Amino acid sequence: MLHYSSYQLLSTAAAHFFTIAYDKNMARHGKFIVALSGGSTPKKMYQLLATAPFSKNINWKKVFIFFSDERYVPHSDTESNFNMASAALLDHVSIPRKNIFAIPTGSTPAKDAASYEKGIKKITGSKKPAFHLVLLGMGADGHTASLFPHHEILQEKKRLVKEVFLKDKEIYRISFTLPLINRAKQILLLVAGKEKTAVLKKVSANRKTSKPLPVQLLKGNITWMVTG
Repeated sequence: MLHYSSYQLLSTAAAHFFTIAYDKNMARHGKFIVALSGGSTPKKMYQLLATAPFSKNINWKKVFIFFSDERYVPHSDTESNFNMASAALLDHVSIPRKNIFAIPTGSTPAKDAASYEKGIKKITGSKKPAFHLVLLGMGADGHTASLFPHHEILQEKKRLVKEVFLKDKEIYRISFTLPLINRAKQILLLVAGKEKTAVLKKVSANRKTSKPLPVQLLKGNITWMVTG
């Protein structure tokens, strides 16, 4: 777990991490397939990637952008993860529109989740796709993507993308499932905010219970970057 003294330093380190992962996968595969996360934490990282010191060293025509989760709202909504990523990064770099795969939110949550899963398999050319990089965050309750504590989606074994209904907020979300996230070649988990300190201590101590937090169910090559 890498600790940073400020949000700015965390964001800069994350932007460098992104470009290093890009370089590695370009050398190996000739392309870079990444899933972005939403929320406020990655926003500064996206803004930095849009600046010349970073963006000029990335061939955006070889970058394919997906999203690890999305609120079931129109893409123009300020709560949309796609909207945030577009305003901070995607609208400012020379990435072809056909390389950006927003989670659809125009039919029904179940149909759009199934459609997105089908699209991931088609674009990656695999029934068991493994993203080169998946960006994630963590909430104060230990959720990541839209995988919330005690939710049935945590038990999903077959689906790659699934709809999630949050009763307390009466809203749907669409999220990558653990089988898809945990096949990623690299996971970068960004955490900022003092309200998440208690959960971070539990995670860093590797304290698990019979019902572990969603973030404790992540597996593979995970890099934590935290501040606050």
